[in-house]
Amino acid sequence: MEATDDADSSDESATAWWSFVDNKQFWKWLLIGGILLNVFTAFSSELGVDTHTRLAEDDDGSLVWGHTRPIDNLASDPDYAPSDDGWTLSLAPSSLGEMGVRGLAIVLTLLLIGLGGIAYGMFSEGNGRRAAALIAIYPTFVFSTGRAYAEPTIAMFVVMIVLINAKLVAEKGIEYRIGGALASAICMMGIMMLKGINPMYGVFFGLAVLAYHLIDIYLPALHSVTRNPLRGGLLTSAVVGISMLVIGATGGGATLSVISVNAPRFFFALIVAIFDIVLIYSLFGMMIWPFICSAWKKLVNTEDMPTTFLAITITGFTTAITIYVAALWTYESIIWNADWPWVMWTMGNNGRYISLIMIPILMLLAHLNHLYPDLPSLESPGQKSAVFAVGILLIIPISLLAGIHGQTYWTDDAADVLDNNMEEGEDFLFIHDGTLGMHYLYTFHTEIDDVDQRNITGHWRSPDSGWQDELANGVKLENRGNLSNVQWIIFAPDTNWTDGHLEEWNMTLLGCADFMNGGGNWEIWSTHVSEPEIKPTD
Repeated sequence: MEATDDADSSDESATAWWSFVDNKQFWKWLLIGGILLNVFTAFSSELGVDTHTRLAEDDDGSLVWGHTRPIDNLASDPDYAPSDDGWTLSLAPSSLGEMGVRGLAIVLTLLLIGLGGIAYGMFSEGNGRRAAALIAIYPTFVFSTGRAYAEPTIAMFVVMIVLINAKLVAEKGIEYRIGGALASAICMMGIMMLKGINPMYGVFFGLAVLAYHLIDIYLPALHSVTRNPLRGGLLTSAVVGISMLVIGATGGGATLSVISVNAPRFFFALIVAIFDIVLIYSLFGMMIWPFICSAWKKLVNTEDMPTTFLAITITGFTTAITIYVAALWTYESIIWNADWPWVMWTMGNNGRYISLIMIPILMLLAHLNHLYPDLPSLESPGQKSAVFAVGILLIIPISLLAGIHGQTYWTDDAADVLDNNMEEGEDFLFIHDGTLGMHYLYTFHTEIDDVDQRNITGHWRSPDSGWQDELANGVKLENRGNLSNVQWIIFAPDTNWTDGHLEEWNMTLLGCADFMNGGGNWEIWSTHVSEPEIKPTD
């Protein structure tokens, strides 16, 4: 009788609406579709604002129109353009050009999909196709590929860290573990360089990994921590979290120092960051929420070194990223005098940084299924098939939106007008609120052809910076660029002349930003007496 019930249950599952999650052909086509989506968005989406900024760097790493964090937070200054320390690794060097950067972005994403599938397969003893498909349709990677951001590359470095330490050198002799720690330091140095941070900090990460291995080898009494994923993960999270909070509270750590400036705002941002990063970008976005509860129960009593290393890597990075994003939101809101708390909505996509732990999480779930074959997994979701199917179906439309719609800017149309009408040696002024104003200024640098050869300089001012006095009366202020050569003004939506326009200025074009770019009218004004020939905008 029991055998009959099992057979009926199996037949029911095979005909259920969610049965596609057990169909090999579905995963094959999902992987192919995800790859094609990434290729499409790599060459159709507009580049991200950070990528536009990178493309405007000189050979020494200095920005041609001024630093994105100017001394005067209401105005740009082309003379304040500190170069990087020479250690920065850029995936968008100006020498590659726009198409070269797009090509590099898709190559790196395809490498990540392949590496992620292989790494997952090494832990699941399968072919990794399902994991590769989820990586390919993960909205954050699709988003980052279209904008040529560094997230896929950073994720590859983290995959190599956990693959080496949790698989290749796990539970082996000291010489292997030292090699794992050294490889970890090198990978972390790569991540630091991608983020513009001194790579020598990666050495400390390598030493931390080495300390973990030494404790695991020579202090077996502490296996209750080094080989228990729950205890090890919680301890790592506590150490990382407390260290970052103390550094910030004492005024150190650059962006973290904002904790000492406005702690109430930071801790409010921390609550939002936890929701944004842990719930939206991780549990929901990575499609792992159907498996977390059952996996968590197994972590309590697991005694295993690879599982623990995966767990401490995941919790350590999650804690660090969450605190950093909260500090970044707080810091940016203060330096740009941005509306609080709405600036967190504007900068909400910083939650994408957590994408670096997606593949380690999939590897952890695969390894737990290897230890506990009855545990639901990607390969055999079992009773979780229905909710897993729901998760996939909810994510696919978001991935399609991120890939097919991609990034757009209203500044493209404005830059097209400047490109076709500005004379050599003329400057333009961009009026935009402080939040990301300097970043949007650099979208003009990419879109105006031969901008450096034509000696065109872009300036930015906040609407309440007193720019009109600078323009009309030739007032020159410290830490601000000289506006005496400005012949064009671009007003972002919701900005305009503060005291009525000057007589010598004429409106050249009135445009409208679409809904996805915030809506509203933007304007271009010029000192040209006769109206220039304008290239129509879409």
